[in-house]
Amino acid sequence: MIQTDYLIIGQGLAGTALAWTLIRRGYRVQILDRCELITSSKIAAGLITPITGMRLVVSWRLEEFFSFATDFYRSIERDTKRQFYEIKPMLRLFASPAEIQQYAQRSRTHFPELVTIPEPLADESQFELTQGGFEMMGGQLDVPSYLEASRHYFEARTLFQQAELDPVKDLELHSDTVRLPRWNMMADKIIFCEGIHSQQNPWFQTVPFEGAKGEILTLKIPGLNERRVVHRGIWLAHWKEDLYRAGSTYDREHLNCEPTPAGRKEICSRLAEFLKLPVEVVEHRAAVRPVIRGRLPILGLHPEQPQIGFFNGFASKGSLQTPWMADHFADILEDRTTLDKSLDLAHKI
Repeated sequence: MIQTDYLIIGQGLAGTALAWTLIRRGYRVQILDRCELITSSKIAAGLITPITGMRLVVSWRLEEFFSFATDFYRSIERDTKRQFYEIKPMLRLFASPAEIQQYAQRSRTHFPELVTIPEPLADESQFELTQGGFEMMGGQLDVPSYLEASRHYFEARTLFQQAELDPVKDLELHSDTVRLPRWNMMADKIIFCEGIHSQQNPWFQTVPFEGAKGEILTLKIPGLNERRVVHRGIWLAHWKEDLYRAGSTYDREHLNCEPTPAGRKEICSRLAEFLKLPVEVVEHRAAVRPVIRGRLPILGLHPEQPQIGFFNGFASKGSLQTPWMADHFADILEDRTTLDKSLDLAHKI
């Protein structure tokens, strides 16, 4: 019988951050993952964007989360001897007079220290710049490389198994433990970090998931020399050589991982509004983000079965939020602090 402190189900952005955090606090951890080829984490752009949306809103708790995430990813790079995280400038191009007005109103009061206006803003032969824009310093996590490096680290220490768990048939709940007979495992607690799959988990039926399908294109753009991430309705980010990635769409109705002609057309049409160079689509992928109503992550232990935990709902903010939130969840598990009601699983069950 493998005895452990925590079983973590899912090795996406959430499960990986939680596993690293608990391991570093000295706990015994086992990770089970489906090892699907396409998940929202595996196709995520990994962007940490300080100012987002048409309303130019500063990302929630940006200063706290950003510095914590940077330290966290740098430490994982040292442990895995891999590089997958970069602090990099981002260019936001205005799409309308309304955005220009919004910027004029908010830049002096909400984020004066976060923005600059370089001269020139960008290469005018490559981008539509007539409405202007600004530059901000953000971050980018190469999510597939981070997940792969972490998995190799876990596997080398026999902490990882590929497995598809049935949360009803495979769990035996005892007074203070959880057992998984199929895998000969016993743990004090099991934490589900399954992304959108938790929508079908009977332990979390009342969690108000509002999944959103996102589609991303990989593009070949010969001659483009822009290395900043460019935002204008969609984002455009350099990947390697003359390959870039662009996205993303937001579809609440078709919650599957099938790329669509409509999604491709939408991204290409928006891209053509600000990019003057021709593009060639070389790959098209889609996945469903684990969005929860209210747009905040949810974590905590099940109010009726405290052996069962939940750590989910990071949607497109996983790269920014999961390191700090994993550390916070570990504090909760150790009774070092209390959990805000807006984030507490107990208020969603």
